[in-house]
Amino acid sequence: MKKIAVIGGGFGGVEAVQRLSRYLSTTDADITLYEKDDAQTFRTELHKFACEMLSLNAIKIPYEKVFDMRRVKIVKDEIKKVDVQKKKIYSGSKEYDYDFLIIAVGSEPNFFGIPGMKENALSFWTLDDAKKINVHVKKCFEDAKNAKDQTEKQKLLTFVVGGGGFTGVEMMGELMGWVDLLCKTHSMKRDEIKLMIVEALPRILPTVSKEDVVKKAIEYMKKHGVEVKISSMIVNVSADGLTLKSGESIPAKTLIWTGGVQGNSFSSQIDLKKDKRGRITVNEYMETSDPSIYAIGDIASFVDKNNNPMPGLVESAMESAEIAAYNIAMLIKGGQKKALDLKLHGNIVYVGKKYGVANIKGLGAFAGYRAIPMKHIVNMQHMFHVGGIGMFFKYMGDQIF
Repeated sequence: MKKIAVIGGGFGGVEAVQRLSRYLSTTDADITLYEKDDAQTFRTELHKFACEMLSLNAIKIPYEKVFDMRRVKIVKDEIKKVDVQKKKIYSGSKEYDYDFLIIAVGSEPNFFGIPGMKENALSFWTLDDAKKINVHVKKCFEDAKNAKDQTEKQKLLTFVVGGGGFTGVEMMGELMGWVDLLCKTHSMKRDEIKLMIVEALPRILPTVSKEDVVKKAIEYMKKHGVEVKISSMIVNVSADGLTLKSGESIPAKTLIWTGGVQGNSFSSQIDLKKDKRGRITVNEYMETSDPSIYAIGDIASFVDKNNNPMPGLVESAMESAEIAAYNIAMLIKGGQKKALDLKLHGNIVYVGKKYGVANIKGLGAFAGYRAIPMKHIVNMQHMFHVGGIGMFFKYMGDQIF
């Protein structure tokens, strides 16, 4: 019987484990997920949790509700090292064997070597990051209420999001609504608050195909008090603000950084071929330079026959997971491997509770209120796929009713 280890319980890791348990019987393989948490975090909804629009329970999916626990073993542990030659993985003093390994540890923020960014900005990538943002923003309001110096007060009430991609726009969209509530709670005027997106590229949402759709999103945010700065590269960050390449200084106690990601540093200790961004290089079967190890999702670097790189999207993670699981099953049971052929459907981005931007294959790009129910439908499909009808109704209860 073969031992299959999956490291990482995010979108890709969960999909890989579910597929493996479907393709293989209990006599074919032991399937083990190694993850330090006991639940999957619904990461695409983290901005809602950070801004208190959703509870922790609403964005956590317990693994016992996702897997057939008769088929899957969960080891609550943080894997820190892989020995490719010995086929062992390690966490502190513990070691585990494997015959096949799927690495699904995702990515992490890229600070691009900007002085002071890592030390002073609030990264927005993990559940812990979301918790820190929540505590920090509330403290800024509390401190501002008691501030005697007007300059210091304005710094506390200036909230900057660095990066105008999907994550940055969703974070700002949620902040727009949350600061309204915080102003009421602390008896402050809304016009005391400064909200700003700072983007280095010539426009925000660069992967949205229609520029007029992006302009509509910007206009919507402007109506809600958000200043959008494009072609504005951040070159320095301190505890009291940030400096742009133009020389402009923006006094602020809050910079939420969403401006870039890179391969998880977990890959640095693995003796496998990698790309320049630290991601593990894979072929069309999701195989790494070691044929017993597969990498999927954000940690994987795959370029198709048309020289198109695999984007860092949930759909990419899940499709690459399905391919890795299928090919491992074929190696164990006997059968023909299949190659990854990405079928991406596009993206829908929240810009607050009542407005969104969609870029969907077959429908094109559009902005407006109708994007929100479409986003909910996509999320409900995922919840049903992962956890069945129970998780479907749980999502409806948490986010719709």
